[in-house]
Amino acid sequence: MCGRFALSVTPAQFHALFGVPLPEGFRASWNITPDAQIVSLRAGRDGEPEAVFMRWGMLGPWMKEAGDRGRQINARAETAAEKPMFRASFRKGRCLIPADGFYEWQKQESGPSRPFYITRRDGGPVAFAGLWRVNRLADGELLTSCAILTTAASPAIRPLHHRMPVMLPEQAFAAWLDPGLEDPALLGELLEPLPDEALAAWQVERRVNSPRNDDARLTAPAGSGPGGEEEQEPPAKRQGSLF
Repeated sequence: MCGRFALSVTPAQFHALFGVPLPEGFRASWNITPDAQIVSLRAGRDGEPEAVFMRWGMLGPWMKEAGDRGRQINARAETAAEKPMFRASFRKGRCLIPADGFYEWQKQESGPSRPFYITRRDGGPVAFAGLWRVNRLADGELLTSCAILTTAASPAIRPLHHRMPVMLPEQAFAAWLDPGLEDPALLGELLEPLPDEALAAWQVERRVNSPRNDDARLTAPAGSGPGGEEEQEPPAKRQGSLF
């Protein structure tokens, strides 16, 4: 799954990758949580990509309250085209959700889970495949919300979690955003995980567990900073990079 990620991309990096400017008001964050307003790219009215803010946590078509407990931060790529919650958006409401990388927590036989950060090996931003929709709430407000598509984890990510977000290669961006492409089979072919050799992962400090912590040190390898909690563990017990 994907329940926490980071985005600190510069305007120049964003424009170079997506060809559009960052939306006004963007603020870098290294600890993005569900219900946050996040940057997403979708096809605009003219069919060209545009970057906008969306609320992370997708409402179903029937939902009228922003805080509905049925909202979803993730959607399974294998079944999204068929599920009532997502099928209309799979046809006509697809988006890209840019990120530096994402966090996953590895369960332990005893003790707290260990957080890991997963990103591209070359340091570039990633683009999650996403779905979006607009709901008219009971009070008349229009709310745009989104979900991140997930797929079966690649071999290197599987020790952390059995699912991972779909990270699209740059050559798939245009097809994923194309409002004229509605064939589920063709769209499904785009939803493959990036190869393991394109990714890097390492353990990070447990400071990331708290949404109140939000700084660039959250993505640094555990023990790399002054007084890092993992620095106190014996080397034999330390788990770092998975790659």
